[in-house]
Amino acid sequence: MRLSHTKRVLTGYVLMIGLLASSFVALAGPSGNANLTSTEDVPIADAEWTIMVYLDADNSLEANGYQDLAELEEVGSKLGVNIVVLFDALSYEGTHWFYIGLNSDHILDDGTIKCDCEKIAGDHPGELNMGDGKNLTYFIKTAANYAPAQKYYLDLWDHGGGWWGICFDDSSPLPSGSDDRLEMAEVEEAVKASGVHLDVIDYDACFMGMVEIAYENREIADYMVASITTEPGTGYDYSLLLEKIYALDERDAESVSIATVDAYIETYDIYSDAGVGGYPYVSSSVFDLEAVEELVGVGEKDAGMDALGAVLLEHAEEFDLRGVIQSSESQTPQLQFENEQFPFIDIGYFVELLKDKAPEDISAVAEATFGLLYENAVVYCRSVTSDMGTPLETYGISVYYTICWGHLYESYLNLDMDFVNETHWDEFLFTFSQVYVYP
Repeated sequence: MRLSHTKRVLTGYVLMIGLLASSFVALAGPSGNANLTSTEDVPIADAEWTIMVYLDADNSLEANGYQDLAELEEVGSKLGVNIVVLFDALSYEGTHWFYIGLNSDHILDDGTIKCDCEKIAGDHPGELNMGDGKNLTYFIKTAANYAPAQKYYLDLWDHGGGWWGICFDDSSPLPSGSDDRLEMAEVEEAVKASGVHLDVIDYDACFMGMVEIAYENREIADYMVASITTEPGTGYDYSLLLEKIYALDERDAESVSIATVDAYIETYDIYSDAGVGGYPYVSSSVFDLEAVEELVGVGEKDAGMDALGAVLLEHAEEFDLRGVIQSSESQTPQLQFENEQFPFIDIGYFVELLKDKAPEDISAVAEATFGLLYENAVVYCRSVTSDMGTPLETYGISVYYTICWGHLYESYLNLDMDFVNETHWDEFLFTFSQVYVYP
């Protein structure tokens, strides 16, 4: 089965995995001088924020990982913000700790890595499987212990496959032959085990702006940042992201989350006037995770995704309503990669169409659900724009949906996600997708 977790690489991007030695020099930092590495880098005391970057480049995104590390080092930790990175590459042995201080330069001119492993963790961790939740727990606990702060921002960096998972580690294959990854329930368990509550959890990865993921994160973080669709291979410009955070007058969790979205969109917005330059689907959203819990609304009858799943389930076998439900799904904006449509739909557009087309009982629930979503669960959403308007129109949050039995993944039921376990949505999907037998 083909997964939807591949990031696209910028056209003309010429960093090659096979040329990493030369890439290290090019990406060493603003000066390319290893002498700028400070042996006195220590965390800022009484910090307001610690940004923790779980940078899993042990896969096809390796060159992009080195680029983003260099972008972090261009700015560094300052103004009450610490930056701690756990970095895993494909071609370079071991997993490495970095504290990104001012004038940090961890990639040396001879192509080797100068890590802060002993200073941060007490020893070198060796080669870690970034797809193992125990290592995410280790990362968060160690980073927070080394650089304590009032607020914490966790950035999960890698390929993303929506509810399927994130942080695919090519050096850690499973018995099935697929790469190990962090499943969404595994992320929740790992963060809880760390004992650190996150003010912001951010996904620099494709397709992570799903209600299933946001609901899974509701007890471990206050805000979530994610894209409803694909990301270019280069992902965030971390120099711009940090500068936007540093420029904030008030660095509360919502403002920092919005700054993250703004930095991402502005990175690619410059390409928009030339046919969007291959980036017609760049979008990102901020989720208020307390409001996401209300959007899901487990046990509610009149509004929310549970109520919507329940009322659609009641009508799933009614032949005269199948067209109404199916056409509402088919008319939502496509979330796609390389011209392949994925079974994720924009919840906002779906419920708006249902409101206008469906019988009164479905329509009422759809309308009330939209009210819980717009400017409540999704507090901010931006997409790349152009002179002709926004190429991707979205309300910024998706849900798994397919009307084709052949595209239903059994793992959706088996990954122990709270959204699936607690709502009627999966029952509706599996009933509606059965081949209809005429009476």
